Formats: sequence, C-alpha cells, structure tokens
Amino acid sequence: MKPEGFAGSGALPSPSRRTFVKASLTAGGALLLGFRLKGADAAASPAATTFAPDAFIRIDRDGTVTLIMPQVEMGQGTYTSISMILAEELDAKWDAVRVDHAPPNDALYANPTFKEQMTGNSNSVRAFWMPLRKSAAAARAMLVQAAAKRWKVDASTCTAADSEVAHAPSNRKLGYGDLIADASQIEAPKDPPLKDVKDFKLIGKPLKRLDTPDKTNGKAMYGIDAMPQGVKFATLRACPVFGGKVAHVDDAKTRQVPGVRQVVVLDDLVAVVGD
Repeated sequence: MKPEGFAGSGALPSPSRRTFVKASLTAGGALLLGFRLKGADAAASPAATTFAPDAFIRIDRDGTVTLIMPQVEMGQGTYTSISMILAEELDAKWDAVRVDHAPPNDALYANPTFKEQMTGNSNSVRAFWMPLRKSAAAARAMLVQAAAKRWKVDASTCTAADSEVAHAPSNRKLGYGDLIADASQIEAPKDPPLKDVKDFKLIGKPLKRLDTPDKTNGKAMYGIDAMPQGVKFATLRACPVFGGKVAHVDDAKTRQVPGVRQVVVLDDLVAVVGD
C-alpha cells in the first residue's frame, strides 16, 4: 500500500538486503546510502556508478537526493521532518530532496524503538534522529573525500554545502551528482563527525511540507485509495454494548451468498469478508 501523498514502491515481498540493493541500483543508477546495519556488506558496485553500503539515501546523477522513508506520513509532517534531519546532516539543498516510501522489510527499515517497521507513539523523529544523522554524515564525508581525491587535495581543506563540495583555496566546486562514481570507491566511515547544532541551517526553520502539493492537487494516494489486484472487502458489526461479547453466530446461509469468502468472529464483533 502506498503512503499518502507520495509514489512509493508498493506492497512488495520482503527481499534480502543484497537483492533489494541490487534491484534499487539497477533501476535508479544512483548513490544509495544509509545507516550501517549489523553485519551489512558495504562493498561498492563493480560498475562504479553506484554505491550502496545501506538503504536509506539515494543521490541521482542530477543531484536529486531521495530519502527511502521508513516511516508513514499520517498527517503530522513526518515525511518532512525526517527529510530535514537527513538534508541537514548531508548539507543537501532542500529543494533537491524527495521522498520515496520504503518497501516492507523489517531487516532494513525497522523503527529502532519498536524493532519492527511501524509508525506510531509520536516517536518517528526521536527514533531516527541519530541513525539518519549518522547516515547522512557518513554520506557527506564520502562525497567530500571523493572530491578531495579527484582534486588531489586534503579532505580537511574541502567543505560541503547546498549539495556541493567546495575547495576554497583553488575556488573549485563539484555537485553531489558529479561525485557518485568516485564516492563508490570510498569506504564509509564508521563514526562520522556530526554537525554542531549551532550550524544547523534547516532544522528549526519553517520549511514547506513535502506532502502538501499532492494533497492540494488531488494526486495524493491514501490507504483507502489502494486497490491491489484481488483485494477483498469486509463488512463488520460490532457489539452495541461496551464490554459485550458475541454469544452465537450462525453463518451457514451467509457462506452460501456468492462472493462471500470468509466470516470472521472475534470477541466483540463479526466480519464478513467478500469480493
């Protein structure tokens, strides 16, 4: 099911990490990064046009930065706030940031608090604050190192800002999109330095929400809009008395109705599932 307001990957089987990464790289030709998972293989693509140590950041050749979003947008701005965390630490231009919802895969996208892929308890920012900052900081460090290597200068003399790496002494700049092949040869740092809060440029600012345009022009796709092939519908009747229980159900005639697939009886409700 696609989340509201964004074109996602749809309901997919849970692939292995290697299968997912290979499929993503084949489809996008992009730099795919993310916080390091235990036991993750951070080998570079032999084609040297992509780099995939993990699964959360995608940087395209045109400089577009896509967050593979593990949380669902439920109207509280989660897509925007989580993207701000990533863009801030990555030093990416805000207008170059896009969101694509992650496929179902607990191994890759589990909420660090719940230990499974779910959204709730108003904890999205708290749960992904540090993991995504480290992910983006590692990506930024690799891009800086890639530029420094190309220019044959020390990485400490280079800086990143607005999706570019700059070398002030020689007045040279390279966009992130121009560096993805070189970045594929750089090993991800295990403990990248994070930005000081006083240097934040995006976090704390009243930025426009990423999900607003599609919600206002009618393109947003909500859960109720999803109609996958073979979808079934349920009509249910709950007990009208609080705390009441179902006493008895005779569903013999119901099951004979064309299109009825199942009758589900729970403690306090009965549901009929059909075509």
